Amino acid sequence: MTNCLTWQGRVASYVDAELPCPEMEAFRAHLATCPDCAATTLALMESKMAVRRAGNRYAAPPELRAKVLSLAKDEPAVARGAIGGDRARFRTIVPRYWTGWAIVTAALLLLAAGLFLAANRRQNAKAVAEFADLHVTALASANPVEVVSTDRHTVKPWFQGRIPFTFDLPDLQATPYTLVGGRVAYFHQEPGAHLIFGYQRHLISVFIFRDTPQVAMPASFFADNTSSFTLRTWTQQGLRYVILGDANAAAIANLMELLQRAR
Repeated sequence: MTNCLTWQGRVASYVDAELPCPEMEAFRAHLATCPDCAATTLALMESKMAVRRAGNRYAAPPELRAKVLSLAKDEPAVARGAIGGDRARFRTIVPRYWTGWAIVTAALLLLAAGLFLAANRRQNAKAVAEFADLHVTALASANPVEVVSTDRHTVKPWFQGRIPFTFDLPDLQATPYTLVGGRVAYFHQEPGAHLIFGYQRHLISVFIFRDTPQVAMPASFFADNTSSFTLRTWTQQGLRYVILGDANAAAIANLMELLQRAR
């Protein structure tokens, strides 16, 4: 039996995806058989996600703000000095005054754009963290799925009456993926489907919700290296799909293509 003290010392490196690939695989295999290490890993993941969400709450660009305030403070003084001089000097300095305020205006516009982009990044990072929470919490549960079946014709009908929409699942024969089952999930009080797929030793979550403002994300948005997770999302026929797991990016992308072609 592997000494858990050795594994416990690697939890932080695993959560940060800093272990070599063979050790990452070995650690995942150990987590599947060791409740203590799995609980420690889950607790650290949740703690890091909470810290990341708190850190992303405010992301003002201090250098740009300082530059704008400096320009706004200095340029009016130049204009006041010009008024006391001769007319030629005034004609020389006034264009500089307006040029200075043009710079200030441009800087303010850049500041507004930067704040808008920072707000979008915070919103996206928050959504990724919340989906990661759903994924980790489900896998740590004694019952990760409510309907256990590898048959898509069993899993899909199970959701009827439980969520306000229907969806299609792909035929996974001759693919490296297997359907493990599904459960009802909630994201900002919006009910949806949480499907779990197996890929080699990995478990991948697929979330399907109605494409509402509660789950709004840019259509092309994706995130890599969210802890040890990869995320992809897209919209299709009024539904928002989100795939998240610790499998490699190519495996996530291939499953995404299978779901997009499902009929």
